[in-house]
Amino acid sequence: MSVTHMSFSEHLTAQMIPEWRKQYVSYEALNSILSKGDKHAVLYNNHSHQKQVKPEHEEFFNRCDRELMKVNSFYSEKLKEGKQKLVLFGIVALDSSGQEMGGDKCVEVHSPAYGPMLRKNTELRKLKMAVGEVYLSLAFLQSYQELNYQGFYKITKKYDAKFACEHGLQWKTERLDTSFLYTERNCCGQMMFRLETFMIQLEGGKKQKAIRRLRVPPRATKQTAGQWITFRIGVTCGLLMALLTLIAFEVWNRSPLEHLKPLLQLYRGSFLLIKFLYLMALSMCCWRRSGINHVLIFELDPRHHLSHQHVLEVAGCLAVCWCASMLACLHPSFLSVSQQLHPMFFHSLLLLLLLNPTPTCHSRSRRWLLAVMWKVLTAPFRPVGFAECWLADQLNSLSPFILSLWDMLCFYTSQINWQDQWAGSFLYKENLDWERQSKVVTCLIQCFPPWLRFTQCLRQYWDSSNTLHLLNAGKYSTVFLMVTFASLYNTARVRAALATEVSVYLYLWAMATCMSVLVTVSWDLRMDWGLLQGNGLLKKELLFTREVYYYAAMLADVLLRISWAINILLAQMKDSAAAASASAVLAPLEVLRRSIWNLFRLENEHLKNCEQCRAVRDFDFPVNLPEQFLQETLMDQDELDNDHHATSTSHHKSTCLPFRFLRPRFEETNLPIENPEKEPELSP
Repeated sequence: MSVTHMSFSEHLTAQMIPEWRKQYVSYEALNSILSKGDKHAVLYNNHSHQKQVKPEHEEFFNRCDRELMKVNSFYSEKLKEGKQKLVLFGIVALDSSGQEMGGDKCVEVHSPAYGPMLRKNTELRKLKMAVGEVYLSLAFLQSYQELNYQGFYKITKKYDAKFACEHGLQWKTERLDTSFLYTERNCCGQMMFRLETFMIQLEGGKKQKAIRRLRVPPRATKQTAGQWITFRIGVTCGLLMALLTLIAFEVWNRSPLEHLKPLLQLYRGSFLLIKFLYLMALSMCCWRRSGINHVLIFELDPRHHLSHQHVLEVAGCLAVCWCASMLACLHPSFLSVSQQLHPMFFHSLLLLLLLNPTPTCHSRSRRWLLAVMWKVLTAPFRPVGFAECWLADQLNSLSPFILSLWDMLCFYTSQINWQDQWAGSFLYKENLDWERQSKVVTCLIQCFPPWLRFTQCLRQYWDSSNTLHLLNAGKYSTVFLMVTFASLYNTARVRAALATEVSVYLYLWAMATCMSVLVTVSWDLRMDWGLLQGNGLLKKELLFTREVYYYAAMLADVLLRISWAINILLAQMKDSAAAASASAVLAPLEVLRRSIWNLFRLENEHLKNCEQCRAVRDFDFPVNLPEQFLQETLMDQDELDNDHHATSTSHHKSTCLPFRFLRPRFEETNLPIENPEKEPELSP
């Protein structure tokens, strides 16, 4: 829908910051009061010959007063936060009453020095990131001020038009134009200008680089896919359909494939990974359409991050490579490469893509993933954030992928028959000693992802002293019991132990499984999704459009949790063909369950951000920047700039970037224009 045909109510909904939506003027509520008003609510007073409002119609202006008070309070609070952050940067100084000191002069704030100068580049990079986030928050606040002023202006103008009076104009003049929202309307722009100047100095006077640092990204709901990425996604989808058809035709005509089963089974784990990426792209699309800010939740850079189209493209390319590798494995003579090598080549490709040091193939996102993975593996030794907990939860559902990597290691180290390398040969050999050791390692691998989350919960309890994290750790410990008793039961059954011993282990396993399913399902619905709190079995505020989605997800979570528990047992029974087949079916279902879980888990986290009015990332940055550090940094940048521009004396000093180049523009950032009187396109 174009802006020219959009009502202001729709415009306000589209442009508001999602995390601040409760702090905006309730335009719909005011409009509904106005539409219910009596046309004769405004009558002439015979004594004063002026129009007055009936007492029963004062509800409209009383509501306007309350809304203005709410908006003023929030705007004042956020402005104060912005000024405090500029103080930390050494850009301004405040007196005891919170007013700025020194006018436009930048006042450095003193504090202990940073330490070794070797850390200066790291601290400077953090400083630039923090300045970018503060600038973005001020851009949001500027949009907030403009939208709310427009809302009050339009609703009062609509009141006067409906009742042919000037009471709305009088309220605007006496209340709105004298409010903090209007009198301090230029504060955001002034602070943004100071941050622009400061960023240019940090970048050594390079204006274009500062522009990129401070660029205000478009809203997630307004992002559109580029033509080339759409074309590439279409090409990969066509190739994938053709390759899958060829694989199905080949498997159907080649049955039985007993001699190829060990090789083809090595592709199961990578299949789960590719399926997870496809479902992740679908989840990101659903988050975007529902207004869930996953970029903020994962602490991603709002100016540089992958969209769901990028993830879909990556998943499609990997799927095409997966199909090509499997076809090459089925036809080894076509490339004159041994069948045993194709699974290893494909998984080596996955590893190379992840560890690729060159700035290609979404290098920023790969570095972010590796950094979060390192934090997951070192959970007990560092604070834990949402992204680390989320990734560890994904590993719990991708444990069959980790098991497939172990199976591949076993295959290529002890089971492969390197003498017979071509189709029709016996490609593998039995190794009973290795299989016995493999069962022990299988149990450890199944316990490894829950162990990561267990240690994360303990670290969170250590940092916050919140006993809720201990309860969450207890939830993951039930998986240890379930895996242990399942392994003991299968071991006792294999070695033909006493019937009593086998029965005891079976009952213990069944009890551990029931307890684990009950605890995990309850935690999913109540704590992770925030359900079972009102509105039937749901919660007070829902972001997805229909309630049936929540009930269907609750049912699916219960059923798939049970199947996941059964899968733990079946993984121990490697000598059973039925167990292997059931496990091959249940593993993709667990990936599906995790994707459903992701949808509602991030919805609940987004609602928490809305309650806290948190719209930008938080940085653990040293406060009270030392004057010496800032001066040396800026001097170094100036020296580099002087050397680079030695032929131009105009570039020997840092200059201020013109405000119009960095200030958010309506057509680029979807922020409203300043003057509501000059915006006739929006209908009231």
